[in-house]
Amino acid sequence: MIRDNQYSPSDTMQGQGEDTVNYTNSQGVTGDLWGEFNDEIKKLNQQKAKTSATSNGHEHINFKPDREYHDERTVWPTPRTLEKPLLPVLPLTDEMIPESLRPWLTDIQYRMRCPVDYLASAAVVMISSLIGTRLAIKPKTRDSWTIIPNLWGAVIGDPSSLKTPSVQEAFAPLNRLVVASMANHEDALAEYERDLIEYEAKKKAYKYQKDLEAKGKSVDFSAEYPEPPVKPKERRYMTNDATVEKLAELLEENPTGLLQFRDELIGLLAGWDKSGREGDRAFYLEAWNGNGRITVDRIGRGTLHIKRICISLFGAIQPTKLLGYLKAAQGFENDGFVQRLQLAVYPDKPEWSYVDQYPDTRARDAAFDLIQQIADSDFSEFGWCIDEYNDFPYTRFDDEAQQVFIDWLTHWEKEVLPNENGLVLEHFVKYRSLIPALALVFHVADSLANPVAVSGTEKRLVSKQAIDRALLWCEYLMSHARRIYGLLDGLSVAAAKELLRHIRIGDLKDEFKVRDVVRKGWSNLNTNDLVECALEELQEQGWILPMKPKESQNGRPEATQYKIHPKIISKT
Repeated sequence: MIRDNQYSPSDTMQGQGEDTVNYTNSQGVTGDLWGEFNDEIKKLNQQKAKTSATSNGHEHINFKPDREYHDERTVWPTPRTLEKPLLPVLPLTDEMIPESLRPWLTDIQYRMRCPVDYLASAAVVMISSLIGTRLAIKPKTRDSWTIIPNLWGAVIGDPSSLKTPSVQEAFAPLNRLVVASMANHEDALAEYERDLIEYEAKKKAYKYQKDLEAKGKSVDFSAEYPEPPVKPKERRYMTNDATVEKLAELLEENPTGLLQFRDELIGLLAGWDKSGREGDRAFYLEAWNGNGRITVDRIGRGTLHIKRICISLFGAIQPTKLLGYLKAAQGFENDGFVQRLQLAVYPDKPEWSYVDQYPDTRARDAAFDLIQQIADSDFSEFGWCIDEYNDFPYTRFDDEAQQVFIDWLTHWEKEVLPNENGLVLEHFVKYRSLIPALALVFHVADSLANPVAVSGTEKRLVSKQAIDRALLWCEYLMSHARRIYGLLDGLSVAAAKELLRHIRIGDLKDEFKVRDVVRKGWSNLNTNDLVECALEELQEQGWILPMKPKESQNGRPEATQYKIHPKIISKT
């Protein structure tokens, strides 16, 4: 029976969702129509909805004016896919790659069917590491502001996105330098060993002479105290795994800097969290600027005076692994590491097609020769200035490039940064140094690739073409940064995916509680907040349903248990 509320056909009704229908009658009285059904009418409607659903071949939760929990009458829905669309990114276009590297990188991309973004970002960081502290740029005409073109980057993608093979191809010229340096060092060591034998013999002869003279005996030869040979130092370009103590030694021997490449960047980050390695993170953060001087004192190792601490960094990481560090960066653990990965790219996966063709050896050899030239160049001989306060050369923009930089920086500071906040703002703030650094990298590549076309003043000053290319990278990298930090908006989806994965493989029993998940310590599921976000997402998409809390002996309700979709249970 419907209670008498003086409702007539002329009265107005307004649906407000599937659970309630509000009305206002002719006398101005409002009410909830569904709330005024008696229990018999509710049961009839529920049975009608259930019959209709099964006759149409669809599964869904029963028509429920007031149901919140799973019970024996529940008809499970067909679960929906857990997805959070990625923010769009700009593509990396041909004009963004220096002409001297373009044929080589595009040939690799075509044959491998990998994102060209991976190749180009790795190549740019490689060149920046080779320049290191040997050349800087002063972006202003009078100010002493000096930038070392030291860059950090990362390639981000799923396991099937060819991250590692792409970076290995891009670093092939650098690996060739490493092999050659090792061979040269072995030859130098062999010569050093020979010189050391000769030195010991001369020192012994000198001692023998002095002993005879001390005894008043005459000698028929004259020996001078020999100069000891200097042990050769290997020129290092790259390291893959080193403690900060060893890095300090390497930098003391290689003050121009070197590249730290980690195939799995997560390994480096995890190492920083180990007991006793808490200072490693600070060491790397200091090395990002490229122009710091530090003194390291260690018992057993003595004292090292590091003239310049400059480490370029590059690696690969999966988005799910990066997400945990992004979340930490939102809180008290924000040390600025992620924001320093300015050449971090997370591109769309290109369409795959079968390709089998020979590499473009001419393009490859030209690129390899350019990298060799950059490694061997003495930039002080190119006419670049040497600062009276710094012992490394520096350059500036030419007149056209200077005006472009002024216009960009003014717009950036007045229009872009004030409209950003949070991690994105912290990331974009560092573009003040990124753009001049990129312009210098591109100018060096263009100058050495075309020594005839670029000479004299043109060679000494960074061109408009170089900064124009750097600004193309600016827009491009901005879009990738937004996609990367946008992963935080999909944190609940990522946590839900991780939880669903564990449910599928049987890591959780049916009718589990929040604390059952937290105690496992799984990635992205190690706090109550993350687990509750994941559960809410899974419930919304039809993978789980909460059960009505039972009352405990003290009268307080117990923690909610969650029922897993029967289709998942049947598969596990």
